[in-house]
Amino acid sequence: MTTPTIIQGFSWNMAGPLLFASLAAWFFWRNIVPRQLRGLQVAFQTGEKKYEVHRVTDSVEDVRKLLTREGTRLGVVSYLMALTGSLVLLFEFINFRTGVTVGYHAPSVAFALVLIAVPAVVSSGTSLGAQVIKPHGVSRASLQSNSNLRNASYFALTMAWMLLAFGVGMVLEAAAFSPTMRYSTMALVAFSPAVLAYGRILGSSWHALKQSSSQIAKGGASPFHNHLPNARQQFIAQVVHFNLIVMPFVAFNTLVSLMLLIYNPDLFVHSDRVVNLPEYRVQSTYMEEGGVLGFALIELFSFIPQAGIRVPIVTTLLLFLLLNVAAIGFLFVYEVARILFLDIQDVSGRGGIRLADSRLLRAEPIQQANVLNFCFTGFAGQSMLLLALAMITFWDSSFLPQGTGCGSWEGNVCNVLEKDMLEQLTWMLAAGGQVAFLLVWALSRKRSTTLSEITFDASMDEDRTRLRGMSDMIYLKQRSTSVLLGNDDWTTAIERYESSTQGREAMLVGLDMIRSTKAKMLLYTGLGRWDEAEELAVDLLALQGGRDAQISRLVLCAASLAQRDYREAVPRLALLDNSDIEAVRLRWVASVLTGQHHLDKEAKSMLSVDPLRKDNIRMLEQFDGEGTVLRKTPIKQPSQRSMYLSEIARMRLTGQSEEALNHLERQLAALDEGAWPHGQLVAALLNLDDGRTLTAVSAIKKLSKQHPRHPHIRAVMHQLAGMGQAKRPASEPTRIQWLLEGETDWKQAWGQHNVAPPPTLENTSLREHAMNANAWMLLLSEEGTNQRAAKKAMKSLVDEVPVGLFTHLTGLTITIGGMPVDLGLPANINLNAARKHGLLDR
Repeated sequence: MTTPTIIQGFSWNMAGPLLFASLAAWFFWRNIVPRQLRGLQVAFQTGEKKYEVHRVTDSVEDVRKLLTREGTRLGVVSYLMALTGSLVLLFEFINFRTGVTVGYHAPSVAFALVLIAVPAVVSSGTSLGAQVIKPHGVSRASLQSNSNLRNASYFALTMAWMLLAFGVGMVLEAAAFSPTMRYSTMALVAFSPAVLAYGRILGSSWHALKQSSSQIAKGGASPFHNHLPNARQQFIAQVVHFNLIVMPFVAFNTLVSLMLLIYNPDLFVHSDRVVNLPEYRVQSTYMEEGGVLGFALIELFSFIPQAGIRVPIVTTLLLFLLLNVAAIGFLFVYEVARILFLDIQDVSGRGGIRLADSRLLRAEPIQQANVLNFCFTGFAGQSMLLLALAMITFWDSSFLPQGTGCGSWEGNVCNVLEKDMLEQLTWMLAAGGQVAFLLVWALSRKRSTTLSEITFDASMDEDRTRLRGMSDMIYLKQRSTSVLLGNDDWTTAIERYESSTQGREAMLVGLDMIRSTKAKMLLYTGLGRWDEAEELAVDLLALQGGRDAQISRLVLCAASLAQRDYREAVPRLALLDNSDIEAVRLRWVASVLTGQHHLDKEAKSMLSVDPLRKDNIRMLEQFDGEGTVLRKTPIKQPSQRSMYLSEIARMRLTGQSEEALNHLERQLAALDEGAWPHGQLVAALLNLDDGRTLTAVSAIKKLSKQHPRHPHIRAVMHQLAGMGQAKRPASEPTRIQWLLEGETDWKQAWGQHNVAPPPTLENTSLREHAMNANAWMLLLSEEGTNQRAAKKAMKSLVDEVPVGLFTHLTGLTITIGGMPVDLGLPANINLNAARKHGLLDR
């Protein structure tokens, strides 16, 4: 076979490889990829050593829908570019080998190299970012999408790493290393983040994958696949299982070979029998032959006289040895996706990479898209690069253009991409992935011994789905927790939650777990403990798989606003059902707090007749200087009662407790006796403000006996106990309480009540929290709410706060499931921006 040349210019012979490569890539993407990604699963912890495994993609259409999401755009483009580039090289090579052309077309090869190189650089940068930049949703459940700042950070990291690779090349050049060593080492450094990431993911998940694939290969169900496999699934599992078994041995061979190569590069020299074989080509190192094991196999199989038998065996074995770990990256990139979705590296090993909270990954397509995006950008580029290198260099690179055959590329492209450099880079990248895998795999062995003790339940989601339609019948159509809390029936809500768990919270399954989680989430929401409510909302989303999840999504959005994390609130708002008035109210509050517009025409129409929005506008107008005026209309709805008690709280702050008490008593008289414990508690606190201590304490003690588990009453009893006016109530077994009741220093933990003012303002931390939580506290300063942006206003706040004020001072109020929810009122709120957007128009 003649040596190929680089054909300059354009010709019709170029069309074939480009057309076939494009069609093959399209067919692969349209038909193969969706089928391979069908059945993605995610595992998340529901108890001690107890995990549920849920299926994310049930059909090909589910996968295609996921792949078309905006979050996967970069991954899709990167994967298709790298795949097309590799196929262009393949078809150009076929063109040459079949005699259609005398070489490779320069435009086609250049185009293919660009298509491969760009995704490879993206792969390196994405992998580096995933390992250096802490992903959203790890320290705290988060639905944040990639922000411009985050994307800029990834870009900056990529550029910095590429500059580092060039710096390494300059150092090697100064040290007089050969061009082959210099260029291959530069490329190794440039692409090493993807190599390391791949080794970490496979090494940390190897034990769980081996266990699962072994059971499926035998025709049985596995912890992650609760159905008997079909023939295709069983065959794939056998292939994967075989690869997984040999991976540690191949990686160990690579490590030993590298150590021996460093010790003495000339330690292994082939016998004359091998050298005289017609197919043998001298390699610069035995690493290009699969290391020590490959060297030995070549020597062994050289005794086979028939070349037709010897050559295929040797070629196949050496290719497997060289590219075992990397081959899984291309042939089983879908297995990598399954690993990342399962998120089991924490239980099956150490040193893995976590991309997202597994609970969010179960419920939120945006997180699923982000993980798939990383899968394609982080590994497809690097794997395709290695595949292209293998096609070009494996065993015999004599088909590469040489010398004058390169034409105008002789002094540039061919000078860099020459035979020895490409072969050295190939085994370096392959060896890097194998060594990284081996190290993480070894670290993970100890943890993997406990894998058999963990229960993975892959049937619970299906069972729960079947029973979901019967839930009302099962639970006798009980009133929901949100309705109970809206009616101020905290005692019944807490008792029902306690009876549903009975100290066995870690053992709950099925619908019981969903109802218990939802109840606890709403109880924490009612207390303004938003960090805990948010975590429970994410748990609930995962358990429900995103179905019937409007309440959970409302809590997540409200949590972001209460935590003043407005950047996180935006993607969460996008997941709400805009036909729901509660979601529209939340959008309006988000618009007021952020100074941005999150309402469409239909939402504005719904809000124009919403009484709760009008109450909030009235509150904001009073905050902006009009002063508090108690409402004259009846307080029939839970949200009206909540905002009315907040008006009473503001009267307390301005020393108008007597007037407020008279007004409140008239409202209470219109209700059934005992129907509103919170209102009765506030009436007692107003008596306490005016010096009628005995009357107030007596009324509060009576309420405590009638409603011993009401958290607001219990919190006030603790305050009275601190004043020597009462005994502390018995501890609340469910811990559904104000942090004031805790035995630890509540002042340090009060920030968990994100929007509730603290019971005292005796230090700077508590004052800062008060300003961020509810700026109505400025009524305790000389300037009042008029100078809310000034730092001196915070400093002028007095230390003492009216007893129990935190139980009923609220800001912007919404409803979740009919239950009034306080989102506070930060001092830095920009009401001018709200007016500009027409948000305060009645």
